[in-house]
Amino acid sequence: MPIFKISEDIRRELERFKEHLRKQEYTDATAAGYYTYLSRFLRQTGLPQASALQESIAGFLEAEKENHPQTFKYCRAALRQYFKMVTGGNLKENSGTSAAPAIAGLLQRFRTYSTEIKNIEEGTVASEISHVRGFLEHALAHDPQGFVDGLTAEDIRDYVVERLTALSDSSKGRYITSIRNFFRCQEFYGEPVHPSIFRLPLSPAVWKKSAFPTTIGTDVFDALHMIPDGNTDTGKRNRCIILCFTELALRCSEVAELALDDFNWRGGHVTVRNTKNGSDRVLPLSAKLWDALVEYLTQARPQTSCRTLFVRFSHQRGEAMGCGQVRAVIRRNGAKAGLDDRDSGTHILRRTAATKLYNSGNSLKLTADILGHESLNSTTHYAKTDIAGLLSVALPWPGGECNVG
Repeated sequence: MPIFKISEDIRRELERFKEHLRKQEYTDATAAGYYTYLSRFLRQTGLPQASALQESIAGFLEAEKENHPQTFKYCRAALRQYFKMVTGGNLKENSGTSAAPAIAGLLQRFRTYSTEIKNIEEGTVASEISHVRGFLEHALAHDPQGFVDGLTAEDIRDYVVERLTALSDSSKGRYITSIRNFFRCQEFYGEPVHPSIFRLPLSPAVWKKSAFPTTIGTDVFDALHMIPDGNTDTGKRNRCIILCFTELALRCSEVAELALDDFNWRGGHVTVRNTKNGSDRVLPLSAKLWDALVEYLTQARPQTSCRTLFVRFSHQRGEAMGCGQVRAVIRRNGAKAGLDDRDSGTHILRRTAATKLYNSGNSLKLTADILGHESLNSTTHYAKTDIAGLLSVALPWPGGECNVG
């Protein structure tokens, strides 16, 4: 492995960044990865002035997307944190810009369609626009005359094979979904779209939905909230965080954004706001979650003016926890329960809670409403089958045991 020499100025900047990540309560593994990406950026660009930092990052990320597609999103996340450390603001990526004016206009319309018609959250919109931009630039370079109107599913297949081979199947699936959504937008505005595109998916990743959803065992799932030490303030808070997933089947962003004002204690319910589809939903509080929340709020939560439900206890005490801190709580406690990394994320808890909810006898529509799904198609992935239920009604093999052997 090559050894890179870095200047003392860059070394000090990297140490400052490491301290910044520590205060933001990033895990050691994530901080180490972000440190590596920033080191690569600074070795190439030097220490840019704050006024030129956004432009330097944009140029570096453009090359990263081409040269290291598998780690691009992690590198981008690292540099966003660095930009925040240096400037105090958020790195703004103009997702509608492109070298070709025609592409810029299409992407801007796709943004409007996604945010105003479909009510998709900004982070998802930015990700889909990034996926679509790469495909459109590829299509324009290959056939400027048949650009957009003449595209078919074969063009998307060629793009995946030619440009996305280094990605995992699941990542390819996300790109294809974004591209398909773009053509839904085109159809919405009356533009001609070849029907083969709507027969996507073409990637093996999408066929994962035909299999059973990945969930964790019922015993571990039901006992996970008991892992945190209930004798400590942190343990009381973390128990509530886990129960928000296991009892309410919330998304990570929804847990992180819960506020004190969202709870109706007299009515025994919580209003989940800032949802993925933009629609609030009201969910009842179970006795288990109710008791844990009361204990956290009366005995553990520090005095703070912050109205966010879950706040930090160490660095930036009293400030709201973000999605990163919520995920870290789940992963740490999942590891203590014996789960490996792939089975200790926040979304697998949501999937398990949803599957348990449906298998308890609730209708698909009710399950979809609780999950906040606008389309039942999204919910069917969580409701493939109830293995225990099938075993209970399974008929014996004709002829019984006399046919065995």
